Amino acid sequence: MGRSMPSSQTLDVAKRATEFYERCLREDLEETHLNEFVAIEPDSGQYFLGQTLSEAVQAARQHYPDRIAFALRVGASSAVHLGSF
Repeated sequence: MGRSMPSSQTLDVAKRATEFYERCLREDLEETHLNEFVAIEPDSGQYFLGQTLSEAVQAARQHYPDRIAFALRVGASSAVHLGSF
């Protein structure tokens, strides 16, 4: 079973959401919500916080069921870490 590549739409959402996070959210969220998760819907600029990745994504889906949101961990270079250091 092969791995599928993300669609160009998914890559575009990820890029725009990451840029929005860096430009508008990073400073404030890293002070107040470090290590929580944020799901960003870049077309609206709305974001949804959660203690878990699942909580943040679920909140975004409830608010925007027909849109793609991109989630990341506040203050980290990736949303999740697999394996050990």
